Amino acid sequence: MVRLRLPWRRRRDRLKLAPFDRSALPERKEPTFDEMLEEGMLMAESAGRMALKNRLIVGALRGDEPYSDERAAGMARAVLYELVQEADEGAEHIAAERETAAQRDGRSQHQHDYHRGDLLNLRRREKVHAAVAKQLWTKRSDDAYIAELVDRARDDAWHELGAAIEQELDRRWPRYDEEPDYADHRAERMEVVADDLLRDLARLEAQRAVESIPEY
Repeated sequence: MVRLRLPWRRRRDRLKLAPFDRSALPERKEPTFDEMLEEGMLMAESAGRMALKNRLIVGALRGDEPYSDERAAGMARAVLYELVQEADEGAEHIAAERETAAQRDGRSQHQHDYHRGDLLNLRRREKVHAAVAKQLWTKRSDDAYIAELVDRARDDAWHELGAAIEQELDRRWPRYDEEPDYADHRAERMEVVADDLLRDLARLEAQRAVESIPEY
């Protein structure tokens, strides 16, 4: 019996790979303290702007008090104070991690398994958190900074609120012009929309509260 040698049954030559050489990897460039501080401030200010935006939206939906620049500035300072506390807590947390790492030899097994070799990096991160807290505390007394923060958060709030209301109205009542009693029930419908948006914001605030402190 003659066996046919099919072309797709040919033995493939094995590709010979060179052994992995860790020394051939490009040297990792460690960020400077100033770069880490700049990144930390950007993250903190972004979180503050988002938190202030959400509070402005809640105030607008509840309608308890009319908007005023003074009240918004007070809300902005309160948000910055909370960020200062978070940064201080971050510094304290890393200080505790550093003390534990000082007792460990060997190499890390995962991202948060710190050893003596990580002491320098942990100390830098601790100093960055402390510096972020200090800068944010200083900015609470800067009227120009507060005014700019309020303006940007207010613009974000009105844009997001307007878009959300339009989407909700389109979903619930796509042809309001066909309803003869639309004007009579307009206030009631807007209350329903406001309640839905408040629930969404409460969910987002709860989610943010349980998130871990960012690592700078």
